[in-house]
Amino acid sequence: MVKTPPVATATEPSDSLPITEQQQSPSNVSSTKASRSTWQSTLKHLQTEITLEHADIPIIACCLVSGLCDSSAYNAWSCFVSMQTGNTIFLALGASGQPITHPYGWAKSLISIFFFLCGCFFFAQTRLVNPKSRGTLATSFFLQGGCIIVAAALVQTHVVPAPLGVDVIGGDDIDFMELLPLAFLAFQSGGQIVTSRLLGFNEVPTTVLTSVYCDLASDPNVLAADNVKRNRRVAAVLSILIGGIVGGWISRSPATLSTNFWIAAAIKIGIAISWSVWKPKAAIQL
Repeated sequence: MVKTPPVATATEPSDSLPITEQQQSPSNVSSTKASRSTWQSTLKHLQTEITLEHADIPIIACCLVSGLCDSSAYNAWSCFVSMQTGNTIFLALGASGQPITHPYGWAKSLISIFFFLCGCFFFAQTRLVNPKSRGTLATSFFLQGGCIIVAAALVQTHVVPAPLGVDVIGGDDIDFMELLPLAFLAFQSGGQIVTSRLLGFNEVPTTVLTSVYCDLASDPNVLAADNVKRNRRVAAVLSILIGGIVGGWISRSPATLSTNFWIAAAIKIGIAISWSVWKPKAAIQL
């Protein structure tokens, strides 16, 4: 007769280790909730759309940056990084080998135009992610400031040689390393004009003044006491003019070329910080 082995009952001890549930202490739970709440509030803060009240001030400050960068780039490398009309003419002159003192000037202008277009295309994609939010605007201007910082570092560390002022006929003294800062500076210039368009300040293109002069001269209310668009246009003209004057004097001083770019970068970073804490758009009350 075969005996069956005894079946273990619930009262017998088990060989497996007991499973214990780890419970978080109240302090850990509260800290987790606090960090999650902080992250959510920060994200909500950055996703908030800004008010356009006084938002033209940072855009006008971009005109000052254009004056600094364009005066420096033209004085050093005989091309522009913001005003692409002038670069287009320089490119056209290159077809006939002119000017003879700058035989490769057309190449610099072509690089500037190309990277300006790349910058416009790149920063225009912000329209897909709430272009008027604090986070989008701040990120855009941090990137623009970063481009200027790279250009300033290239010049200050002499990766790009000091400009000679006038190139020798025949182009023996041309150094194509000069194209590196031009590319970064032109790329960020595309970002600021895109921002002025996205925010609706079309009267302040930030990079060119031809249309601004036309609009000022043809404005029937140019002498009116209350004319916001006229005020913005005048401020844009003065900002580019002042930026150009300051850039010229700094370039002549012992501070040298890179100082202009560091100042321009500081302005862009300052604008980025201001966007991150800008006053929110007023809620629509129904």
